[in-house]
Amino acid sequence: MTSNVALEPQKDIVDGAPWAFIAVMGVTGSGKSTFIKTVSGNEDIEIGHALESCTADLVGYSFHFRGYNVNLVDTPGFNDTFKSETEVLQLIADWLGGSYKSDTRLSGIIYLHSINNTRMEGSALRNFKMFRQLCGNDPLKNIVLATTFWEIGDEQKSLDREKELSTREDFWGDMLAKGSAIKRVKDRNSALDIVSGLLGKSPKALKIQRELVEEEKHLVDTAAGQVVNEELVRLEQKYKEDLERMQQQMDEVREHDNELREILEKEQKKLSKDLDRLQKQQEQLKYDRRAEKRKMENEFETRLADMQLEMAQHQSQQLKVGDVSFEQATALMRANESKIRTEEREELEKKIAELTKKNKAVKKKSGGKRKMTAKVLVKALQVILPATTIALLGFPIPFPVSSSMFQGSGSSSDDLAGLSD
Repeated sequence: MTSNVALEPQKDIVDGAPWAFIAVMGVTGSGKSTFIKTVSGNEDIEIGHALESCTADLVGYSFHFRGYNVNLVDTPGFNDTFKSETEVLQLIADWLGGSYKSDTRLSGIIYLHSINNTRMEGSALRNFKMFRQLCGNDPLKNIVLATTFWEIGDEQKSLDREKELSTREDFWGDMLAKGSAIKRVKDRNSALDIVSGLLGKSPKALKIQRELVEEEKHLVDTAAGQVVNEELVRLEQKYKEDLERMQQQMDEVREHDNELREILEKEQKKLSKDLDRLQKQQEQLKYDRRAEKRKMENEFETRLADMQLEMAQHQSQQLKVGDVSFEQATALMRANESKIRTEEREELEKKIAELTKKNKAVKKKSGGKRKMTAKVLVKALQVILPATTIALLGFPIPFPVSSSMFQGSGSSSDDLAGLSD
């Protein structure tokens, strides 16, 4: 008997298939975007080079693999080129908190680490500590610690580094002892095996999700936030001491030694600037996110014109709403949920649940001859969500709603009742 389960990833998601959400994390340069591009076959994913990050925000890439619709979420590196550790943690925390509220759980996390990193120290060690606190203990069996770039460098040195990573408790040893797995990414097959091993696992909540949602903690009070804040406090104290020492040196400099005074003044200004930056990051950890969300709402609407222009240029490649079923539209929107705000995801899920119930009733009443189309869902969302959000969910082209909102014959006005709030 021939199985109908695809052994190779397919770009198109499959209606009715279960979903598996998997986050890909790691420091900048560990190969996150490359991993996702290799596994999904999506050629549009931009790959960074050297130590520059190409992943500014969290982005989900969907495909079908081994009976599952898989959504791999690419995350910014913990030592991102353009964002501070605080900003990166905020981005990830916001997404995880919103996902938890919308009842979306991760099937797993793939944490990537370049085997060519000679030592796990400094920022790399601190960032891994933050990741460890972000996860907690419950989901450890759903976490894969994977090493990359085995094709570069001396193999024996790479093996020695892998052994050190896996045996030291302050590195990966503790997580491996509690159920996490260690893997090597050497080619496409090894990458696919890692994803395959997470499919079917029972989704778990992360520690930071429970802290933010159930315990209603501020980000700075979470375990991961405390790791970042501890480093900020340490650096703040160091910079203050350096500034005091610099001031003493300036006081001791004779007035006629202008050259040395200028050098000290430049150093003092640099330290003051660094101290100011650190203090802003500390405030950012404590910042009430509601003010930022209001700002985001205003900025979100202004992006609509630019998006519509871009979409018009690619209109021939866009998915037409009349070409998909209600179930396919639902699956596509859920695949793109990570692109919209938390409140909008909640509204989307409520409406999907409401219309799914109606769709079942329509099919049952007609003996399976009629069912809702995607137009019903999009039209209902137009009442509660802005056009920009619907565009981000994959349906950017406005369309007139006709009587063909149900597939099949004999549509009744009773079937359409109650679609609007």
